[in-house]
Amino acid sequence: MNYLEGIEVIQKYTSGSSVEPVLKFIMTVPHNEEAFSNALDEIGGINRYPDTFVGLLSYISFNLGQKAKMNLLYETALEKYESLNQITSKKRPTEEEAKIKRTLTDFILKIEKVFEIQDLTDESLVKELNRFVSEANLYGVTENEIKNLKLASKTVALIEPHLDKQRENYYQYKKLGTIMTRLIRIADYILEEAKLGMSAS
Repeated sequence: MNYLEGIEVIQKYTSGSSVEPVLKFIMTVPHNEEAFSNALDEIGGINRYPDTFVGLLSYISFNLGQKAKMNLLYETALEKYESLNQITSKKRPTEEEAKIKRTLTDFILKIEKVFEIQDLTDESLVKELNRFVSEANLYGVTENEIKNLKLASKTVALIEPHLDKQRENYYQYKKLGTIMTRLIRIADYILEEAKLGMSAS
C-alpha cells in the first residue's frame, strides 16, 4: 500500500474540485470489515475513532465499502422496478405488482437520501484530510513514518461530527440492505409469476 502516493492525491485536492481521486485512493486502503463492524457499537459507547492517519483512512475505506455494497442492491432494485414497469405498461398491474412497485420506490428514495448525506460527509472529510496533510508539513516523510502518524487533536475534533454521520449511514445501510435484499427477492418472485401468466395467456 503506497501511502505517499495517497498523500499526494490528498494534497492536490482543492476546494471545489472533485473528491473522486481521493475517494478512489481511500477505497484501496485495507480495512478489516469484521473488526470495524464489531467496533462501531463500542465507538458509539466510548465515542472514539481511530486517531492515526492510516487508521482514519482505513475507517473511511470501510464506510465507502459499505456504500459500494448498498449501491449494488440499489442498482438491482432499479432494474427490478424497470422490469415491473415494462410488464405493467402492457396490462393493468395486479395488487401484488402495484404494491411491490410502490415499496421499491419508497426504499429506492430512502437509499438516495442516505447516499446524499454520505456524499456531503465524504466531501467534508476530504477537505479536513487536505487541511491536515497541508498543515502537517509531510515533505520528505517516509512510508514508515506515515504508518505511525498521529492526527492533530484539532483535526480529530473537526472530523468527529463527520465520522458520526458515517457511523449513522453504516446503520442505515445495514437496515436498508436487509429490507432491499428481501424486496428484490419478492420482486423476482412476482416477475416470475407475471412471465408465467403472460406465456400461459
